[in-house]
Amino acid sequence: MTAQPVLKTDLVQTQLVKPCLVSSELDIELNKDLSKELKKSTQSKFSKAAARYNTHANVQKHAASDLFSLIKPGFNKNKLCVDLGAGPLVNTHTLQSMFASVIAMDLSISMLQSSNLTAPKICADMDNLPLQANSVDVIYSNFAVQWSANFSALMQSLYNILKPGGQAYISTVVEGSLNEIKTAFAALDSNSHINTFNSELHINQSVQKAGFTINSAQKRIYTDEYTTPLKAIASIKAIGATTQNHTNTRQGLLTKSALQKVCSAYPLINNKACVSYHVVLLSLEKH
Repeated sequence: MTAQPVLKTDLVQTQLVKPCLVSSELDIELNKDLSKELKKSTQSKFSKAAARYNTHANVQKHAASDLFSLIKPGFNKNKLCVDLGAGPLVNTHTLQSMFASVIAMDLSISMLQSSNLTAPKICADMDNLPLQANSVDVIYSNFAVQWSANFSALMQSLYNILKPGGQAYISTVVEGSLNEIKTAFAALDSNSHINTFNSELHINQSVQKAGFTINSAQKRIYTDEYTTPLKAIASIKAIGATTQNHTNTRQGLLTKSALQKVCSAYPLINNKACVSYHVVLLSLEKH
């Protein structure tokens, strides 16, 4: 019996049988809220952060651990899993211990290249997935889908590529995140200096509209602490998460005096500068 192809392009399909790194050349279609330039900027910033990502991605590691705990035990050894937004493959190794095959997929080729882990690697845009319908058993995505240009469309796409009975385990950053940084920059001007994240309501509506059954939806707040406001602000740059997905942004670099003003306004808790992420953890199923 011939195995069902997983990938849409014959080039990628033939390379999938061995560890590889290929780039999807499918046309990227973006909605009006996220231009091609912004998508390229996101890719560039995550690529530049690849070398230092593992050192600074503390909150992501906690979320990944909580997401792993949602995965149903048993009967996984014959299943194909896609690690969507795999970054430097920090979670791919754990997924390999759970599933027969794991494909690491990320927008940043530098992130994928930064890992020596033996696994199929595909550089592709989550908003234009090069995957066949009904071809994947499990999707695991930690701290990635918030960068989608169209979350609702992405959920529909994930539903389509999953086999009937397939599972999706997703963590996504939601509204309320990075409020400390937002507060600090409010002392400087009225422009937005952080990303706009989806609301919990929009997340729930999108997954249900796509057809998913929600087995679990949990809200968590993860917090990193830093000794200075400057280090707290620098932390989001260190993981590549500084691309702003809206138009009301301040252009240009901060002057020294402006940066000092922002740092002075940063809210401290017990003399620590915190950076908080509001995250929804989802366990979804396709029937």
